[in-house]
Amino acid sequence: MDARKSLLFSAIRLDSSPLVAPLIAQTDDGTYLLVRQQEQGNALSAGVPKEQIKFYAPWVTIDHRVTAGTPVAPSLTALVEELAAGAAVNFSADVVYSHYLTLSGSLDLVVGAPDPTPATAYEIDVAGVLAKFETWREEGVRTARRLIKGVPHLADLSTELASDKDSRFEALSALAADRSLDSLVLAAPPNFTEVTGFSQPEGAVALWVGETNRLFVLAPNGTTNVPGTPVGRFASVGAGVLALSNGTRVGVEDEWISTGFALELEHAGAELVSVSTGLGHWRDVRDHEDLAFQVVAARASVFAIEEALNWANDSLEAGHSFTELDIYAEYLDKLVEFRVANQIPFAIEPYFTNLHSSNRMLFPGPPVDFPINDETTCIQLDAGVRITCEGVTVATSDMARSLPRTQGAKEAYSFFFDVVREGIIGQLKAGVVCEDVHEGTLRYLTPHLDRMIEIGMLGPEIDFNAEYRKRNVGHLMGKQESFANELRPGYQYVLEVGSYGAAEIPWRYGNAAIGTEDLWYIGHDRTYILSKR
Repeated sequence: MDARKSLLFSAIRLDSSPLVAPLIAQTDDGTYLLVRQQEQGNALSAGVPKEQIKFYAPWVTIDHRVTAGTPVAPSLTALVEELAAGAAVNFSADVVYSHYLTLSGSLDLVVGAPDPTPATAYEIDVAGVLAKFETWREEGVRTARRLIKGVPHLADLSTELASDKDSRFEALSALAADRSLDSLVLAAPPNFTEVTGFSQPEGAVALWVGETNRLFVLAPNGTTNVPGTPVGRFASVGAGVLALSNGTRVGVEDEWISTGFALELEHAGAELVSVSTGLGHWRDVRDHEDLAFQVVAARASVFAIEEALNWANDSLEAGHSFTELDIYAEYLDKLVEFRVANQIPFAIEPYFTNLHSSNRMLFPGPPVDFPINDETTCIQLDAGVRITCEGVTVATSDMARSLPRTQGAKEAYSFFFDVVREGIIGQLKAGVVCEDVHEGTLRYLTPHLDRMIEIGMLGPEIDFNAEYRKRNVGHLMGKQESFANELRPGYQYVLEVGSYGAAEIPWRYGNAAIGTEDLWYIGHDRTYILSKR
């Protein structure tokens, strides 16, 4: 099973996929795959025997019948503690550092250190990076203005598009200063490309030294085509980081780097500070600087998703049978059609795809070879694209549409557009707090819950508000779905002019898994729905 292809969450979290990817536990009783319950349907669809799966992190659902009878540990820590039964745990150095930090607080972990990788350091011209992004953005603005011309509800958006604002390094230095860091190691792809402006060579990491505003890339010896000036060779990447930093306090992506690399940095003398969430926020709050690319991503997504589902509907109405993979192929074809028809000068690539029939499962998941026919009750297509320039991700999208085929699901789906566009996006303006948006959404939904019960889209025994407070109703973006700033309880980020994200109501109950999601942008005068045709 390939976690990035077979699972959904691993594909979405570009900056922290190792955090949510499954682990393998080898015990005296057997070998088990440790999987977040959100991926239950995907792991089983991939052919993993259920008796060899141990689930953790209970999935939030309003239909408890889906998860009934499946044991699930409250957390990965609780699950590993159960499997270890008081014994020491041999912990692979390849496992993500965040798990090591969490598990080492309650378990005796034994880690075998990997052999260090000799590395060459290159200094990157910061001015050159900024110039490259500005050139891309100029083309992006021209393209976005061409796309929205003639779209009435986006008519004023062209005044928000600009190419000459770039705070990436200023904001990175501010993050480092706020955490009293001497340097930042950037290894996750969205962060690496965001500071270097080029595609990441295998094994390479970027190093930002905020006090001197210098940027380096450390790559394994023998790596070719690193566009920088060689400044030294080191016995390991860790040794290079410490030699080039102006001190020992180093920020690291705890949700991306391996435990072995973290211990290598510590062995070299570094004091590590976790900054995965901080770097996610660093990307989120600068999204308006790449608004033009996000417009392209949103318009590509809404065209491809809606046209693919229209094709599926027409095919079913004509009496045809096909599979989830056929819908996915149509979706990919529509992305190509959009790019060619609109003469988009940069790449549009799939970011993630959640496409499944409700009679296969209510869990979210990538498409498989499952039949779509008269028995199909609902199809959900929740997907995003990446806009890339020379392999560098400059924007992503995340939106959802559905094809409900029962009367109750059709009525609910129509209502959910009101929830997303009026109940959620209608609240969004500068000065609004993320968690308050979630609470306002529950107030909007409450008068309609009895109707959802009447049409069979909600069980009367469900404490809806309690369940829905466990999940978000949207999030910012920031080169991927944001996990730093979400519209959910406990998230106190204050939205501002330039905030960009998604608003969603996933509703999975009975025989319908419905996804309704739109992309929004808070402008100077009003909030725009970028993914509305």
